[in-house]
Amino acid sequence: MAVRKLRKYELIYVVQPEATDEDRGKIAERVRDIIQRFEGTLVLEEDWGKRKLAYEIRKFNKGFYSYFVFGAYAGTVQEIERNLRMLDNCIRYLTIKLEDEATAESLTAKPTSERRSRPMSAVFEDDDAGFDEEDADA
Repeated sequence: MAVRKLRKYELIYVVQPEATDEDRGKIAERVRDIIQRFEGTLVLEEDWGKRKLAYEIRKFNKGFYSYFVFGAYAGTVQEIERNLRMLDNCIRYLTIKLEDEATAESLTAKPTSERRSRPMSAVFEDDDAGFDEEDADA
């Protein structure tokens, strides 16, 4: 019998700016449900809010960002990405493997990276300052 490896991942996805709070909640609930169904462990979930995109995606200049850190076995990431791909509200997603062989202790340990240890309000400034919708049309 094959040995199952627990791996640590981070997932960031962007939802259309017109999506309601209910729509965004349903997407987050779907991701949490898949992680739980595949016997994974949710370590961290953050809603980064509405941000200006670095470049236009599907004619959108802004989007709602969500961030997840989780431990999971094989197949979980593929199922999450398959579900996100089917959702019209999700305009972009990215999953990164943080650890190849995670342990229960490493999943609950405090982040060592400065980027992950600071609250997102300290990382991002208000990107709406100085942004005018009329400028986006030009």
